Amino acid sequence: PPASNRRSLVSKLPNEIVTEILKYLVEDGSHHIGPVLFVDKRFYTLVVSTPSLWCNIHIQINEMFEESNKLSVQYINSCLKYSQTTSLNIALDMHHIPVDVSIYQQNRGEGSQQDSDEDSNFHISPRRKVENLVEAITGIAGIHMCRWKSFKYLAPDRELQISEALWNLFRYPTPALETFELGGYASDDTDEFGVAFPALGGVRQLVLPGGDIFMKSSFSYHLLTTLTIEEFMDGTLLDILAGCTQLRELILPFINSACPSRDISFPSLRILSLGGYIDSLSNITLHTPPLESLTLICPPRESFPTMPARSVLWRLNRLNSSCSTEEFLQRLLAEIGGIEELTVDFTGPENSIPAVHEIVSQRDADTAPSLRIVRIFRGDMQLDIIRVTEK
Repeated sequence: PPASNRRSLVSKLPNEIVTEILKYLVEDGSHHIGPVLFVDKRFYTLVVSTPSLWCNIHIQINEMFEESNKLSVQYINSCLKYSQTTSLNIALDMHHIPVDVSIYQQNRGEGSQQDSDEDSNFHISPRRKVENLVEAITGIAGIHMCRWKSFKYLAPDRELQISEALWNLFRYPTPALETFELGGYASDDTDEFGVAFPALGGVRQLVLPGGDIFMKSSFSYHLLTTLTIEEFMDGTLLDILAGCTQLRELILPFINSACPSRDISFPSLRILSLGGYIDSLSNITLHTPPLESLTLICPPRESFPTMPARSVLWRLNRLNSSCSTEEFLQRLLAEIGGIEELTVDFTGPENSIPAVHEIVSQRDADTAPSLRIVRIFRGDMQLDIIRVTEK
């Protein structure tokens, strides 16, 4: 329909429905609500009087660093004003800062006359621009940090000169912070970040690029319910994880460390995802309640920890033709009790599908008696689905 008719239809919607639509638009932070202010007077009044539309502050600094920085500070100030006392979700994405911006600070001494001249001409150094953002997000003496509910920081993947300003983010307490996510760092760039963790005492959900940050900090991990460590490099980290008695979701996408032989209990665990060299866990006995979901990202040759799980996803992360897919599936069905749903994500040839059918149909009555459905995928494409009849 013509634009005038579309506007007429929208004008007939009650404010409650319009508000819910706008919440959906901004909930992931990829869009901000500012442009909606200019639709008409009704939308302006509705938007500025609804704090929940302003609580997601997502800043992405990219190759348009000069322009985006000024707009970002204005955007932050608007969000802080109109969100009133609502909890805030902060995301600061600096991953795509170009190299020439990252090394800018190396070629200029801090506090030099040259920097002063540039400041007066509105050509502010990248580090100072980051400091402006930090000051806007935190407020004077960290006044806004008491409202932070989640914080996600994706760091530059190169020179970290400008990141020093970000260590100051956690000089002040964040009593309402529940989710903290850190990404973009190389494992040897994280030494300084451990000092921030004491301020994160109430965090329930934690995402880290490597376990070394976790181990070097004095962070209180006992309240964690969700933990993701992108690169698991130190088997002794399990000694710390064993104290996470409230942990419900543990995601270790890349395990690259041998672990000492021991028993570990996760009394609250419901979701477990393991990837990389799962053989590294062969000496570990995990005690968990029946899992809602177990994900194994490994080739057929890997061993895996056994535990009951209702839903299992096996994804081959690399093809190894010398290993038997059939043998692995037989072990999977035999050793993991309580499976109701099995998803197999193949990267190999499709001729493995008949083998899956045969293994599922010819298993004995004591093997995976609860199994009801098997899905076979390649990436996002579903190749087949097997509905299992009770034996």
